[in-house]
Amino acid sequence: MDYPKSIPGVGLVNGGFVDENPVAGTPGSLIPAAWGNNVTQEILNAIKAAGLTPDEAKTDQLATAIGALVDFRKLKNTPTTLSGYGITDAGGRLLAIRQIETVGITVYKPNPKAKRIRVRLVGAGGSGGGCVPVAASHQMIGGGGGSGAYVESLYEVTPQMLAGVPVSLGAGGAASNAAGQPGGGASFGTYMSAAGGAGGQILTLAVTATAVGFIHGGAGGQAVTGGTLSNARGIGGEYGMYNANWGVLAGAGGSSPFDGGAPRIGVNGTGGSGGRGSGGSGSCSTNASASVLSGAGGNAFCEIWEYE
Repeated sequence: MDYPKSIPGVGLVNGGFVDENPVAGTPGSLIPAAWGNNVTQEILNAIKAAGLTPDEAKTDQLATAIGALVDFRKLKNTPTTLSGYGITDAGGRLLAIRQIETVGITVYKPNPKAKRIRVRLVGAGGSGGGCVPVAASHQMIGGGGGSGAYVESLYEVTPQMLAGVPVSLGAGGAASNAAGQPGGGASFGTYMSAAGGAGGQILTLAVTATAVGFIHGGAGGQAVTGGTLSNARGIGGEYGMYNANWGVLAGAGGSSPFDGGAPRIGVNGTGGSGGRGSGGSGSCSTNASASVLSGAGGNAFCEIWEYE
Protein backbone atom coordinates (compact mmCIF):
# COMPACT_ATOMS: atom_id res chain seq x y z
CA MET A 1 0.00 0.00 0.00
CA ASP A 2 0.91 3.64 -0.45
CA TYR A 3 -0.74 7.06 -0.24
CA PRO A 4 -3.33 7.67 -3.02
CA LYS A 5 -0.88 9.66 -5.13
CA SER A 6 -2.49 8.66 -8.42
CA ILE A 7 -5.98 9.98 -7.56
CA PRO A 8 -6.51 13.63 -8.61
CA GLY A 9 -7.77 16.16 -6.08
CA VAL A 10 -6.87 14.20 -2.95
CA GLY A 11 -4.86 17.16 -1.67
CA LEU A 12 -1.67 15.48 -0.45
CA VAL A 13 0.99 17.86 0.85
CA ASN A 14 4.59 16.66 0.70
CA GLY A 15 3.22 13.21 0.02
CA GLY A 16 0.96 13.02 3.11
CA PHE A 17 -2.51 13.95 4.35
CA VAL A 18 -3.16 17.38 5.94
CA ASP A 19 -6.06 18.86 7.93
CA GLU A 20 -8.20 21.78 6.73
CA ASN A 21 -6.91 25.17 7.92
CA PRO A 22 -9.84 27.68 8.07
CA VAL A 23 -7.56 30.53 9.15
CA ALA A 24 -5.28 30.14 6.17
CA GLY A 25 -8.16 29.15 3.93
CA THR A 26 -6.50 25.87 2.83
CA PRO A 27 -8.60 22.75 2.32
CA GLY A 28 -7.87 19.42 4.01
CA SER A 29 -6.97 16.26 2.15
CA LEU A 30 -9.68 13.93 0.87
CA ILE A 31 -9.58 10.19 1.63
CA PRO A 32 -11.08 8.28 -1.29
CA ALA A 33 -13.39 5.43 -0.26
CA ALA A 34 -11.59 2.93 -2.52
CA TRP A 35 -8.25 3.75 -0.94
CA GLY A 36 -9.67 3.57 2.60
CA ASN A 37 -11.25 0.21 1.83
CA ASN A 38 -7.97 -1.14 0.44
CA VAL A 39 -6.05 -0.10 3.54
CA THR A 40 -8.64 -1.74 5.77
CA GLN A 41 -8.67 -4.90 3.66
CA GLU A 42 -4.89 -5.21 3.74
CA ILE A 43 -4.92 -5.04 7.54
CA LEU A 44 -7.77 -7.59 7.68
CA ASN A 45 -5.83 -9.94 5.41
CA ALA A 46 -2.90 -9.97 7.85
CA ILE A 47 -5.21 -10.55 10.84
CA LYS A 48 -7.02 -13.44 9.13
CA ALA A 49 -3.76 -15.03 7.90
CA ALA A 50 -2.71 -15.34 11.54
CA GLY A 51 -5.91 -17.24 12.34
CA LEU A 52 -7.54 -14.36 14.22
CA THR A 53 -11.15 -13.12 13.94
CA PRO A 54 -11.31 -9.38 13.16
CA ASP A 55 -12.86 -7.34 15.98
CA GLU A 56 -13.40 -3.60 15.48
CA ALA A 57 -13.26 -3.00 19.23
CA LYS A 58 -9.69 -4.29 19.47
CA THR A 59 -6.72 -2.14 18.55
CA ASP A 60 -3.88 -4.67 18.95
CA GLN A 61 -4.87 -7.33 16.40
CA LEU A 62 -2.43 -6.27 13.70
CA ALA A 63 0.51 -6.39 16.14
CA THR A 64 -0.65 -9.81 17.40
CA ALA A 65 -0.98 -11.08 13.82
CA ILE A 66 2.53 -9.93 12.86
CA GLY A 67 3.98 -11.63 15.93
CA ALA A 68 2.23 -14.89 15.04
CA LEU A 69 3.17 -14.80 11.36
CA VAL A 70 6.88 -14.33 12.02
CA ASP A 71 6.88 -17.24 14.51
CA PHE A 72 8.85 -19.91 12.64
CA ARG A 73 6.67 -22.69 13.99
CA LYS A 74 3.56 -21.21 12.34
CA LEU A 75 5.03 -20.63 8.88
CA LYS A 76 3.40 -22.81 6.26
CA ASN A 77 5.32 -25.24 4.04
CA THR A 78 8.39 -25.15 6.29
CA PRO A 79 10.73 -28.09 5.60
CA THR A 80 11.08 -30.45 8.54
CA THR A 81 14.20 -32.28 7.32
CA LEU A 82 17.64 -31.23 6.08
CA SER A 83 16.83 -32.74 2.69
CA GLY A 84 13.93 -30.26 2.49
CA TYR A 85 16.57 -27.54 2.35
CA GLY A 86 18.57 -29.37 -0.30
CA ILE A 87 21.11 -30.83 2.16
CA THR A 88 21.36 -34.48 1.19
CA ASP A 89 24.77 -35.45 2.57
CA ALA A 90 24.47 -34.51 6.25
CA GLY A 91 25.21 -36.96 9.06
CA GLY A 92 22.20 -38.25 10.99
CA ARG A 93 21.60 -38.08 14.70
CA LEU A 94 24.00 -39.74 17.11
CA LEU A 95 22.73 -43.19 18.09
CA ALA A 96 25.41 -44.30 20.56
CA ILE A 97 29.05 -44.01 21.61
CA ARG A 98 30.70 -47.41 21.97
CA GLN A 99 33.95 -47.81 23.93
CA ILE A 100 36.25 -50.81 23.71
CA GLU A 101 38.94 -51.19 26.38
CA THR A 102 39.58 -54.94 26.60
CA VAL A 103 43.14 -55.92 25.69
CA GLY A 104 43.13 -58.45 22.86
CA ILE A 105 40.65 -58.78 19.99
CA THR A 106 37.02 -57.69 20.28
CA VAL A 107 34.67 -58.07 17.30
CA TYR A 108 32.72 -54.86 16.80
CA LYS A 109 29.34 -54.94 15.03
CA PRO A 110 27.66 -51.60 14.31
CA ASN A 111 24.08 -50.86 15.27
CA PRO A 112 21.97 -52.04 12.27
CA LYS A 113 20.45 -48.54 12.11
CA ALA A 114 23.86 -46.87 11.80
CA LYS A 115 24.75 -45.35 8.44
CA ARG A 116 28.09 -43.85 9.43
CA ILE A 117 30.63 -44.41 12.18
CA ARG A 118 33.38 -42.20 13.54
CA VAL A 119 36.24 -44.32 14.87
CA ARG A 120 38.87 -42.98 17.30
CA LEU A 121 41.82 -45.26 18.08
CA VAL A 122 44.96 -44.85 20.19
CA GLY A 123 47.88 -47.23 20.72
CA ALA A 124 49.00 -48.19 24.21
CA GLY A 125 51.34 -46.00 26.25
CA GLY A 126 54.85 -46.97 27.28
CA SER A 127 55.83 -47.39 30.92
CA GLY A 128 58.21 -45.04 32.70
CA GLY A 129 61.81 -45.87 33.55
CA GLY A 130 62.13 -47.60 36.96
CA CYS A 131 64.83 -48.08 39.58
CA VAL A 132 66.75 -51.03 41.02
CA PRO A 133 68.41 -50.69 44.46
CA VAL A 134 70.87 -47.82 44.33
CA ALA A 135 74.39 -47.73 45.74
CA ALA A 136 75.10 -45.30 48.55
CA SER A 137 75.60 -41.67 47.51
CA HIS A 138 73.92 -42.32 44.18
CA GLN A 139 70.61 -41.28 42.65
CA MET A 140 68.60 -43.11 39.98
CA ILE A 141 65.94 -41.38 37.86
CA GLY A 142 63.58 -42.50 35.10
CA GLY A 143 61.91 -40.67 32.25
CA GLY A 144 58.19 -40.95 31.48
CA GLY A 145 56.67 -43.32 28.94
CA GLY A 146 55.44 -42.03 25.58
CA SER A 147 51.79 -42.10 24.56
CA GLY A 148 50.45 -44.19 21.70
CA ALA A 149 49.83 -42.81 18.23
CA TYR A 150 46.29 -41.63 17.45
CA VAL A 151 44.15 -42.20 14.35
CA GLU A 152 40.59 -41.12 13.54
CA SER A 153 38.28 -41.84 10.60
CA LEU A 154 34.71 -41.43 9.39
CA TYR A 155 33.29 -44.44 7.52
CA GLU A 156 30.11 -45.32 5.70
CA VAL A 157 28.77 -48.53 7.24
CA THR A 158 29.11 -51.40 4.75
CA PRO A 159 27.73 -54.96 4.78
CA GLN A 160 31.26 -56.13 5.60
CA MET A 161 31.32 -53.93 8.70
CA LEU A 162 27.90 -55.15 9.80
CA ALA A 163 29.31 -58.68 9.73
CA GLY A 164 31.92 -57.61 12.30
CA VAL A 165 35.23 -55.74 12.51
CA PRO A 166 38.03 -57.14 14.72
CA VAL A 167 39.36 -54.43 17.02
CA SER A 168 42.81 -55.29 18.37
CA LEU A 169 44.08 -53.45 21.46
CA GLY A 170 47.56 -53.85 22.91
CA ALA A 171 48.51 -53.63 26.57
CA GLY A 172 50.34 -50.69 28.07
CA GLY A 173 54.02 -51.12 28.86
CA ALA A 174 54.45 -53.00 32.15
CA ALA A 175 55.73 -51.32 35.32
CA SER A 176 59.47 -51.76 35.51
CA ASN A 177 62.57 -51.46 37.71
CA ALA A 178 64.64 -50.88 34.59
CA ALA A 179 64.11 -49.05 31.32
CA GLY A 180 60.42 -48.67 30.55
CA GLN A 181 58.56 -51.13 28.34
CA PRO A 182 56.82 -50.18 25.07
CA GLY A 183 53.06 -50.17 24.70
CA GLY A 184 51.30 -52.41 22.21
CA GLY A 185 49.68 -51.21 19.01
CA ALA A 186 46.01 -50.98 18.09
CA SER A 187 44.03 -51.63 14.92
CA PHE A 188 40.47 -51.37 13.62
CA GLY A 189 40.31 -54.31 11.25
CA THR A 190 42.38 -53.55 8.18
CA TYR A 191 41.06 -50.00 8.04
CA MET A 192 43.50 -48.23 10.33
CA SER A 193 46.19 -48.78 12.96
CA ALA A 194 48.23 -46.91 15.58
CA ALA A 195 51.54 -47.87 17.21
CA GLY A 196 52.21 -47.87 20.95
CA GLY A 197 54.54 -45.48 22.75
CA ALA A 198 58.09 -46.29 23.87
CA GLY A 199 59.27 -46.75 27.46
CA GLY A 200 61.18 -44.12 29.46
CA GLN A 201 64.95 -44.34 29.88
CA ILE A 202 66.96 -44.45 33.15
CA LEU A 203 70.02 -42.72 34.54
CA THR A 204 72.21 -43.35 37.59
CA LEU A 205 74.48 -40.58 38.86
CA ALA A 206 76.69 -39.91 41.84
CA VAL A 207 75.26 -37.33 44.23
CA THR A 208 77.68 -34.42 44.71
CA ALA A 209 77.29 -30.76 45.56
CA THR A 210 77.29 -29.87 41.86
CA ALA A 211 75.60 -32.93 40.33
CA VAL A 212 73.07 -32.35 37.53
CA GLY A 213 71.38 -35.05 35.48
CA PHE A 214 68.64 -35.43 32.89
CA ILE A 215 67.18 -38.52 31.20
CA HIS A 216 64.69 -38.45 28.36
CA GLY A 217 61.31 -40.10 28.28
CA GLY A 218 60.10 -42.61 25.74
CA ALA A 219 59.09 -41.45 22.28
CA GLY A 220 55.42 -41.30 21.36
CA GLY A 221 54.07 -43.94 19.00
CA GLN A 222 55.27 -43.18 15.48
CA ALA A 223 53.55 -45.49 12.98
CA VAL A 224 49.95 -44.57 12.19
CA THR A 225 47.92 -45.52 9.10
CA GLY A 226 44.47 -45.21 7.56
CA GLY A 227 43.07 -42.10 9.20
CA THR A 228 40.69 -39.98 7.12
CA LEU A 229 40.35 -37.31 9.82
CA SER A 230 43.61 -37.63 11.75
CA ASN A 231 46.94 -39.47 11.67
CA ALA A 232 48.89 -38.23 14.69
CA ARG A 233 52.08 -39.49 16.29
CA GLY A 234 52.06 -39.90 20.06
CA ILE A 235 53.52 -37.48 22.60
CA GLY A 236 56.86 -38.32 24.18
CA GLY A 237 57.28 -38.85 27.91
CA GLU A 238 58.90 -36.01 29.85
CA TYR A 239 62.47 -35.85 31.11
CA GLY A 240 63.47 -37.14 34.51
CA MET A 241 65.83 -34.67 36.18
CA TYR A 242 68.14 -34.13 39.14
CA ASN A 243 69.83 -31.01 40.43
CA ALA A 244 71.75 -30.84 43.70
CA ASN A 245 70.25 -27.42 44.46
CA TRP A 246 66.54 -28.26 44.14
CA GLY A 247 66.19 -32.04 44.15
CA VAL A 248 64.81 -34.74 41.87
CA LEU A 249 61.71 -35.51 39.79
CA ALA A 250 60.89 -38.47 37.60
CA GLY A 251 59.44 -37.80 34.15
CA ALA A 252 55.68 -37.55 33.56
CA GLY A 253 53.99 -39.81 31.04
CA GLY A 254 53.03 -38.46 27.62
CA SER A 255 49.36 -37.51 27.25
CA SER A 256 46.88 -39.08 24.82
CA PRO A 257 43.61 -37.63 23.41
CA PHE A 258 41.79 -39.61 26.14
CA ASP A 259 44.07 -39.12 29.18
CA GLY A 260 46.53 -36.55 30.47
CA GLY A 261 49.32 -39.00 31.29
CA ALA A 262 50.73 -39.96 34.70
CA PRO A 263 52.20 -37.03 36.67
CA ARG A 264 55.79 -36.53 37.86
CA ILE A 265 56.90 -38.44 40.96
CA GLY A 266 59.34 -37.39 43.69
CA VAL A 267 62.14 -39.36 45.29
CA ASN A 268 61.41 -42.98 46.26
CA GLY A 269 57.84 -42.71 45.00
CA THR A 270 56.34 -45.45 42.81
CA GLY A 271 55.49 -44.23 39.32
CA GLY A 272 51.90 -43.45 38.36
CA SER A 273 50.03 -45.44 35.72
CA GLY A 274 48.79 -44.00 32.45
CA GLY A 275 45.29 -44.51 31.09
CA ARG A 276 43.75 -45.00 27.64
CA GLY A 277 46.92 -44.73 25.62
CA SER A 278 48.90 -42.31 27.80
CA GLY A 279 52.34 -43.00 29.23
CA GLY A 280 53.24 -44.07 32.76
CA SER A 281 55.55 -41.89 34.83
CA GLY A 282 59.09 -42.82 35.77
CA SER A 283 60.36 -43.34 39.30
CA CYS A 284 63.40 -41.97 41.11
CA SER A 285 65.25 -43.55 44.03
CA THR A 286 67.98 -43.37 46.62
CA ASN A 287 66.82 -46.68 48.15
CA ALA A 288 69.75 -49.04 48.61
CA SER A 289 67.70 -52.11 49.52
CA ALA A 290 64.62 -52.20 47.28
CA SER A 291 63.50 -51.45 43.75
CA VAL A 292 61.13 -48.58 43.06
CA LEU A 293 58.86 -49.43 40.17
CA SER A 294 57.82 -47.07 37.42
CA GLY A 295 54.20 -46.58 36.34
CA ALA A 296 52.62 -48.80 33.68
CA GLY A 297 51.45 -47.33 30.39
CA GLY A 298 47.75 -47.03 29.61
CA ASN A 299 46.22 -49.77 27.46
CA ALA A 300 45.18 -49.06 23.88
CA PHE A 301 41.65 -47.73 23.50
CA CYS A 302 38.96 -47.47 20.82
CA GLU A 303 35.87 -45.23 20.75
CA ILE A 304 33.18 -45.47 18.07
CA TRP A 305 30.41 -42.92 17.45
CA GLU A 306 27.44 -44.39 15.57
CA TYR A 307 25.21 -42.11 13.47
CA GLU A 308 21.82 -42.82 11.99
